[in-house]
Amino acid sequence: MSENIKVSEVSEILQQQLAGIDTQVQLDEVGTVLQVSDGVVRIYGLRNAEANELLEFDNGIKAVVMNLEEDNVGAVLLGPTDQIKEGFTVKRTKRIASIKVGESMLGRVIDPLGDPLDGKGAIDSSNLFEMPL
Repeated sequence: MSENIKVSEVSEILQQQLAGIDTQVQLDEVGTVLQVSDGVVRIYGLRNAEANELLEFDNGIKAVVMNLEEDNVGAVLLGPTDQIKEGFTVKRTKRIASIKVGESMLGRVIDPLGDPLDGKGAIDSSNLFEMPL
């Protein structure tokens, strides 16, 4: 059986398979909620968080970093406090909290992230530009 195997063919097949492997590693910085009270959360483990950075919890609720301390981060929730519990995980989005603004936003009711709440449908984003909160 070993007589039929050619080393050059095996190495060529291995090289083709290795060429298709995605070797990029993507790491997320993840923290744990220590305390929740009155719309503010204390989070442990986000050593590289930046002021005004947008954070996201596993359930999709977002928060904005407001207080950077040596061993924890304080953030203001942009959603209901009762849906965040101690021990929940939260990850950095690595982008500063911002909102799209423009003429099509006039007269609209939106949440803190710019999503419409007034039932008038989506906001025309063709003429909007992004501004930090």
